[in-house]
Amino acid sequence: MCRNQTLVWRKFVICLLGLLFLSSVYAETLRIATFDYPPYQYRYRNEVKGVATEILKAAFARMQQPVKFETFPFQRAMAFFREGEVDVIYTFYRIQNRESFTDYSNEPLINQTIGLFVRDDSDIRFSGELASLSDYSFGLVRYSYGSVIDQAVARGIISQVQYVPHMQLNMDKFLAGRFDILPSDRWVAWHYFHCHPAKNKVGIRELQPSIETFPAYVGFSKVNGLTKQRDRLDQALRDMRADGQYEAILQRYSEMPVSQIDCLP
Repeated sequence: MCRNQTLVWRKFVICLLGLLFLSSVYAETLRIATFDYPPYQYRYRNEVKGVATEILKAAFARMQQPVKFETFPFQRAMAFFREGEVDVIYTFYRIQNRESFTDYSNEPLINQTIGLFVRDDSDIRFSGELASLSDYSFGLVRYSYGSVIDQAVARGIISQVQYVPHMQLNMDKFLAGRFDILPSDRWVAWHYFHCHPAKNKVGIRELQPSIETFPAYVGFSKVNGLTKQRDRLDQALRDMRADGQYEAILQRYSEMPVSQIDCLP
């Protein structure tokens, strides 16, 4: 009888530990917010995809960290993140007014290059000085383009600006000739161009030199106190760079045939 009671007790303890483990895993699942910014991150057929997403998924898999990816409009993602309703946001630029509510990864998630694009039929040339382009009109989405473009707009060096709410509309207007110059991340511009119905009617080219290359990071909510997870992610990204997995993901996206690009509806 004693032996039977011992076996029952052991089974009870094992079940209890299993339930506690599952509860712990569920409680520790990180809720990750992002926004459509292809090809870096975007939702396509109910899956969050993109080169930055793939890098982040691989890093969290190394950490054995359960995660849940969600997409929102950018401003809503920012509001959820600021309030601690989500734990993580990406891709996230390091801007001073975000420091109060963000614990940034120390390791960059990915580097982004901002360039200036014109239509193929344009005779615009670029010397490297934005002041030389002051007579031309620019199309901008209301988000940061990095310090060089942002400061040029703030100081009036770029003064003829047409703002739109999202990149698809900006590309529509650009290809229709509504403004002269499209500042954009290089990969983003080519993605939207290759997905545009007018791509066979008008071409685009990037002016040289490019404007700026800068890192984008992963943001962890200060409200939710996630510095330990942030530090583990830093190590996972360092390990991915060291063993070649990081570069392999970048190369796969940079060499992706146009026919395999996910074009958002």
